[in-house]
Amino acid sequence: MNSAIPDSSPALGGVLDVIDAGVIVVDSARRIVVWNGWMAQKSGIGANAALRRPLEEVFSGLRTDRLVQAVSDALAFDNSGFLSHTLHPSLLPLRGSNGQPLLHNIRIRPMASNGQSYCLVQIDDVTETVRRQGVLRDRQNARYRAVVDSALDAIVTTDLSGVIQWMNNAAQRQFLYDADEAVGQPIDLFLTNPADWPSGQEQDDAARRITETSGHRKDGSVLHMEVTTSQWRSDGRVFVTGILRDTTERKIAAEALKRLNEELEQKVEERTREREDVLAKLFNAQKMESIGQLTGGLAHDFNNLLAAILGNLDLLRKRLPDDAKFRRLLDGAIHGAERGASLTSRLLAFARRQELKPKAVDIAALMSGMTELLERSLGSSIQIETHIPVDLPAVHVDINQLELALLNLAVNARDAMPFGGSLSISAACDTFADGATVPDLGGGDYVRITVADTGVGMDETILAKAREPFFTTKGPGKGTGLGLSMVHGLAVQSGGALRLSSKAGQGTRVDLWLPRSPHEATSESNVVQPSLKLASRHFRILLVDDDALVRMGTADMLEDLGHEVVEAGSAAEALTLLQSGVGLDMVITDQAMPGMRGTELATQIGRKYPGLPIILATGYAELPNEEDPGLPRLSKPFRQEDIAKIIDAVIQRGDAGAKVIALRR
Repeated sequence: MNSAIPDSSPALGGVLDVIDAGVIVVDSARRIVVWNGWMAQKSGIGANAALRRPLEEVFSGLRTDRLVQAVSDALAFDNSGFLSHTLHPSLLPLRGSNGQPLLHNIRIRPMASNGQSYCLVQIDDVTETVRRQGVLRDRQNARYRAVVDSALDAIVTTDLSGVIQWMNNAAQRQFLYDADEAVGQPIDLFLTNPADWPSGQEQDDAARRITETSGHRKDGSVLHMEVTTSQWRSDGRVFVTGILRDTTERKIAAEALKRLNEELEQKVEERTREREDVLAKLFNAQKMESIGQLTGGLAHDFNNLLAAILGNLDLLRKRLPDDAKFRRLLDGAIHGAERGASLTSRLLAFARRQELKPKAVDIAALMSGMTELLERSLGSSIQIETHIPVDLPAVHVDINQLELALLNLAVNARDAMPFGGSLSISAACDTFADGATVPDLGGGDYVRITVADTGVGMDETILAKAREPFFTTKGPGKGTGLGLSMVHGLAVQSGGALRLSSKAGQGTRVDLWLPRSPHEATSESNVVQPSLKLASRHFRILLVDDDALVRMGTADMLEDLGHEVVEAGSAAEALTLLQSGVGLDMVITDQAMPGMRGTELATQIGRKYPGLPIILATGYAELPNEEDPGLPRLSKPFRQEDIAKIIDAVIQRGDAGAKVIALRR
């Protein structure tokens, strides 16, 4: 050791020379007083050239400001210092035996000797340590890269400012960039929104950040990603590493599933609405059917009463003296009973139980004949327009019921136009395939009759109830509420359909579909009906009816016509009378009777007494197919002339060869 310290020990100097580290001691004037052999060897500066000279002078040409300042602080304030090669890689010009620069750290400590202040500068060679650390780090990095390069997700590392430092193979495949193209570029090379990458602000190393974002590839295509990032430090620097998982397929699948769910929900809503509509229609149909059964039953019972009333009034007319007052009173009673019969006819029309006599009807001819009636019924404030093609095919319907239906629709339209307006009646042909859009209408050829007015119209609530019996918007005593019900019943019973459409303030339109007739309409000549007289031939007739009042009135009318009547209050009683051997020429039976219906009675009579004429008295239009033997019908309520006509018709059929038994007298 070479030393300029007074009284320094030679032994100490020998120790310092064998130390594998540099030792420099400077005095209070910052002059070198100790320079060991390690320093002379590594710096190439001998002790003679270094002793008693300031550090900055020995190492002239180098920036030794930080070292000089640390030495000054140690001398002045007894502060220790440390200068690392990582922050100060070129502190002193030291070289190893291979001529390569030495990486070294410098320690500065204050010391004293013989009352003098000194500063110890120790230089440690860390070259081998750094090399070993580098090898270890390279091995660790190699293992790390092997792991991350085998990862399926893209992994990218940036510095704190967001500049790409490294990317794995998956990132290259995902974004279609080579590492050489991407390294050194900002992270927005990959991300649509760079703010989704935590750059520019240092965070806790353990902090994790997960973000849903979108990005773009080199070819411009867009992808969706889930980005998980964290910050870490190395060699005093802060880095951000993120896993950019491609969620494009998952997002597309999620969106597809969402659309599927929405479509499914929409279909469920549609099916629910359809189900609700079907249930509402079913409920309405059941309600209408229940009302129809009720009104049909009431009408049937009322018909029985009217049959007795009208029959007795007819007989009374023949027996009253020719007094004008009596005649007026009797005519009033008959007129009232006939109005009751008209009401029951409407009830039966709604219930689809009135007896129809359908035939081929020419709509154009019918409307031509109704023009004067419509003009009188509607008044001068209503303008009537008809558009009926002359070549329109005939329809299969009861002409009287159709005429009444059209008159009802016209009167309803008149009442909806209190201040006047216009009524349009038109007709056209329609053909529907099976599953037609018109409810309750099957496939086939139809004629559509349209009645439209410019009246006040109806809102949805009123429109939904318009076809219900007894529903009316007219004032008390101004309507029965059976007009539209009768038209609807006629349409359905005739094999057609009825549809109403209306809006408040925009008038009402009624479409009535009736089936086309395969035959052409024939004009009817006016036939003068002969006046009622006593039958020229007298028969013994078995009259069967469970209603005593109806049976009595019918028997009186038959006897007044000159026939002999045998009465039975039930089908069983009628069969007993027949088995007793009583001679009979004809049977008139009611249909609706307890125990056994009229058709069942007719079947049993036909088996045991073939050829015996049977007339079925009923207020119903149709019977079940298995119960309809095709008997002549006497429609309730009937008058005496109706009985006379049906008996004559049955006997004429028998005279023409029908199965009628020989007359008893």
